[in-house]
Amino acid sequence: MKALFLTLIAILNIFAYEIENRIYKEILLSLYNEKKEIKVWSNNKNLIKIEPKRIILVKDPKEADILILNKYENINIEKPIFVTKYHLLKRYKKIAIGGFYWQKGRPNIVFLKSNLKKFNINLPKQFHIFVEDL
Repeated sequence: MKALFLTLIAILNIFAYEIENRIYKEILLSLYNEKKEIKVWSNNKNLIKIEPKRIILVKDPKEADILILNKYENINIEKPIFVTKYHLLKRYKKIAIGGFYWQKGRPNIVFLKSNLKKFNINLPKQFHIFVEDL
C-alpha cells in the first residue's frame, strides 16, 4: 500500500512538472512571439527542460532576453525577470514582469502592468486577465 501511494505521488509530480513546462513554454513564446530565438537564463537549470528550437538556455544573464528566477539572486542588470515564487515577485517588484507559482496546490500566473510597460512587452489577449498592479 505504501509503495502504491509513493508511486501515485511520483506520477502526480511528473504530471505537475509537465504542466509547468507547458505553461512556461506558452508564456515565453507569447511574450516574444516575433523573435526567432528566445534566450532564457535561470538560476535553476532543472526548472526549464522545454527547449523547442526557439527557446535557448544561456549561461550568462547578460545574454538573455528574460531571466527566470526560483530563488533570490543579486541581479544588477535591467532585464525582464519572471519568478517562480510569490515572495520573489514582491522582492523584484521593480523589474519583474510577472510570475508563475503554485499556491494551495493551484498554479497562479501574474503579470505586473507597470513592468510590462517599462520593458515594452505587449501580452496577447489570453493573458490580460492575469495583469495586476502590485
